[in-house]
Amino acid sequence: MAAAPTTLSSEATELATTHQLGALEGTFTPKRLNKALFALYIFTTLNLLVMFVIPGLLFFWWLRRYPDFSRRQAAKRLHLFENGLIVHPESGDGTVAIRWDSVRLYQDITQKVINGIPGPTEYAYSAVGPGRASARITHFYEGPESWGPHMQQAVLRAQGPAVLESVLAGETANFGEFSLSRTGLTTRQKGHLPWSEVQEIQVAAGRVHVMRSGGSGLWCGVAVSDIANLHVFLALTQHLSATHGPAA
Repeated sequence: MAAAPTTLSSEATELATTHQLGALEGTFTPKRLNKALFALYIFTTLNLLVMFVIPGLLFFWWLRRYPDFSRRQAAKRLHLFENGLIVHPESGDGTVAIRWDSVRLYQDITQKVINGIPGPTEYAYSAVGPGRASARITHFYEGPESWGPHMQQAVLRAQGPAVLESVLAGETANFGEFSLSRTGLTTRQKGHLPWSEVQEIQVAAGRVHVMRSGGSGLWCGVAVSDIANLHVFLALTQHLSATHGPAA
């Protein structure tokens, strides 16, 4: 996992110690504008200030969400530790610390299409911890294609074995739109599907598709963004369908 070298602030060090986050594994900084876009924004601001002072000031205020125009934004960091994360959310002040073993992590990855041409990919992860601890982590930070999967895998390592054990013991695991049990998977709209009827579970075009056996085809499709801890969900469905499905 590529990450920027860093020295933790006193606040981050204290939070990491308090939440027992373990070793630091990576730090990511806010993404900077490319030179052409930066120059365009400067040109636009100067022209607006010359012709229309108030719109120019408002436009400059809007630009302060970018680290190129705000020291406060530029100082923000995303820290990934062995046992959790510390992040300065893109909007607002404050710092959030959440452990992997207690987080519910949602991902929403979309690619814009402009006049039929694929555009930029936007990344957004919502990390929801116990109590009021929550943060929205986006492509505001460099390297989402690196830190996103890293977070999902960290949650899988921290929660996967315990959740599987609880399901095998007869409990139900809730993943948002899906819930899993030893007998099958359930959705709010489609009801219950036994593992013996689950042919395959696919992830494509931002959706999780559950295929039903017996030539029935698609049983249901759910947006990835509606599933908590996606990698835990996929690992458990693979194990349970293989163990309790037709081949068992």
